[in-house]
Amino acid sequence: MKKLIALVVAAVILVSAAGCIQINVTPASNGENETQTEVKDIIDEILGGWNRAESPVITDEIREMLKKAAQEKLGANYTAVAYLGYQIVNGTNHAILCRIAPVVPDAKEHYAIVYLYEELSGNVSITEVKDFEAETNLSDEPVMGGWTEPESPEMTEEAQAAFEKAMEKLLGVNYVPVALVENQVVSGMNYCILCESTVVYPGAETSYALVYIYQDTEGNAEITEIISLTEE
Repeated sequence: MKKLIALVVAAVILVSAAGCIQINVTPASNGENETQTEVKDIIDEILGGWNRAESPVITDEIREMLKKAAQEKLGANYTAVAYLGYQIVNGTNHAILCRIAPVVPDAKEHYAIVYLYEELSGNVSITEVKDFEAETNLSDEPVMGGWTEPESPEMTEEAQAAFEKAMEKLLGVNYVPVALVENQVVSGMNYCILCESTVVYPGAETSYALVYIYQDTEGNAEITEIISLTEE
């Protein structure tokens, strides 16, 4: 579907550049061309900008694209955790939260945002990897009381409630939950949640952070750690 959209968009751009498309509209009474403005807004939204994924669930298509692209990256295994969004260009860019495990003795698996570029021809490559300074808490074998990866990265009602409770007193940065990454049953519950993070000031850029939350058996919740995406 995204390939079809990209092809259509590319065709529209080429035809428009050649002057073959004209949009005849009637200016509004205030002198502004409302139809032209609406068309421009739609095009601006489609082209160039990043679109947040409707669901963080990893589809077979995304999993296969990552597998194909990672073949060129020797020395590490890539596991898709959550799909974050896409950007339509001359092809499509994809952003994916991944677990990366270096293939060396005693290496620790860690989280990173992996950016893929999918060409119109179907070729896929990794264009950028942005690391979190955060090792995964997951074990190769299930451990009683250990951290586990949920069946789905979609936020559960329980995780959402714990997140909202923990954020009540936090000021200065706005966090929006994107995906449930890990959880741990203790005397209560621990959650690791991938969030979009934006400092509260005009023009601030949005990035990603892993937010760790502890919720006790009475429903009280607090932030125990926040690890921001490492920017180069």
